[in-house]
Amino acid sequence: MILDKFVDYEIKGKTYKLCYPLKHVWAAERQLMDRNFILLVDNAANGIPPSMSDVYTIFKFALLGGDPKLTEEDADDLFLAAMEEKPMTDLAEAALKALEKSGAMGKKKNPPAAKA
Repeated sequence: MILDKFVDYEIKGKTYKLCYPLKHVWAAERQLMDRNFILLVDNAANGIPPSMSDVYTIFKFALLGGDPKLTEEDADDLFLAAMEEKPMTDLAEAALKALEKSGAMGKKKNPPAAKA
């Protein structure tokens, strides 16, 4: 069985891989303005969108984790290109999906149903 830890994301007609190896999780968390990933994921699940700077950070590091040949400057340019094409929420969803697929955060478990 092959585990697919990548999310495909199209920017300007080209498909890029988004992924979160652990070193990119750590790098992103160091640069998040006022949140950590757990809080971002919980907020997103509760309908609270991340800030623009947080979306930039999580999308950038998902790009870098998906293609080790990309530079930070490349990732910056791709983020700006993606923002021209799609809403910020789309970029955030893709980056958080890549984080979930990485296994670094684990999957959120549903609480057991209350017994009557």
